[in-house]
Amino acid sequence: MNFLYTISIRFYSFIVGVVSLWNPKAKQWKAGRKNWESKLKEGTKFMTNVYWFHCASLGEFEQARPLIEKIKKQSPEVSILLSFFSPSGYEIRKEYPFADYICYLPIDTKKNAQQFLLAVQIEKAYFVKYEVWPNFFKEIKKKVIPFYLISATFRPGQIYFKNTGKWFLNLLTLPTDIFVQDEDSKNLLQQYRVNSILAGDTRYDKVIENSKKAIPISIIETFSSSKFTILAGSSWEKEEKMVSEFMKQNKEEIKIIFAPHDVSASHIKGIFDALGSEVKAIKFSEITDKTKLRNWEVLVIDNIGMLSNLYQYASVAFVGGGFTNALHNILEPATFGIPVLYGENNLKFPEAKEMVKLGGGIEVKNQQDFEQILQKLITDIEELNSKSIANKLFVETRVGATDLIYNQTC
Repeated sequence: MNFLYTISIRFYSFIVGVVSLWNPKAKQWKAGRKNWESKLKEGTKFMTNVYWFHCASLGEFEQARPLIEKIKKQSPEVSILLSFFSPSGYEIRKEYPFADYICYLPIDTKKNAQQFLLAVQIEKAYFVKYEVWPNFFKEIKKKVIPFYLISATFRPGQIYFKNTGKWFLNLLTLPTDIFVQDEDSKNLLQQYRVNSILAGDTRYDKVIENSKKAIPISIIETFSSSKFTILAGSSWEKEEKMVSEFMKQNKEEIKIIFAPHDVSASHIKGIFDALGSEVKAIKFSEITDKTKLRNWEVLVIDNIGMLSNLYQYASVAFVGGGFTNALHNILEPATFGIPVLYGENNLKFPEAKEMVKLGGGIEVKNQQDFEQILQKLITDIEELNSKSIANKLFVETRVGATDLIYNQTC
């Protein structure tokens, strides 16, 4: 099985190489791994007491981040090596100040894993959520390096729990400890005699901390002007079209803020096209001292980095990615005590189902469903307040994962 796995991972790399001839993201993936060994040796040659964190992409990084920052705060002498699988994580966080060296993970072959572990002397390793790499896991285990899978979630349909998945299931016995997010994951692993520790999700700790440090933005405060404000956060085209249709038909006096996940000129233009000329919309970059913000109905954020500070001005959030099982962070808006809407295709995100169960999260099926939900929230203040309180309590009662993992592993 290991032989077949290695062939498949090499084939995947080959396909990415072909696609990189015309696809920018694939090109970054390929270029980022070029001469990885020499770059790793050079970048880590002065690092000692190295703790290695590996994340697939940006979402997993946000789960590693609270633990990284706690380690650096408690033990400044520790060096942090941070690796990513995806360009969308690496490119955005390649300047992250709490990491001493940031790189791409080379493809998971036995030789690469051996060379990686020879290039840098790792004291401990942390893999986040779904990052189970067979060859790296086996070589780390051979070197008797403590390593952990943190903020992990498991579902019955995953390869580990299928009749043909015994080889993959055995990989879960290799980490020193597995820290899972929820009771369902722990119970599922227990059925297959894999031990785990119920720790929760480290993101709860970070979003609570961020909400307490939220920076006031006078432009947004003036724009919203105490009106019911819908914030489409990390929105994709699906969410943007739904919000645009609602805005064009809505009779209530409300405000809309779009903070799309893609801020390219072409994507921003698509939002304006969906709104049409009858809606008064303005880009954040177009605002001047003379702009009368109260006169505008829609504000489109055409930059990266503002979203976490925008939620404090929202009455309700509609978070992107929930129609394709790529849901963005719904904990950020929840911690500000506002209802959070998202598509119902969110199987990979246990917090989405939990929030629905407790009343603050709302799954959206289609346009009609979306409009009915919003109309209810706009006109029924008791409903709005009830869901807002539910979300604030949801986040506040789930803090502590970072401290638990830190105390168990450091």
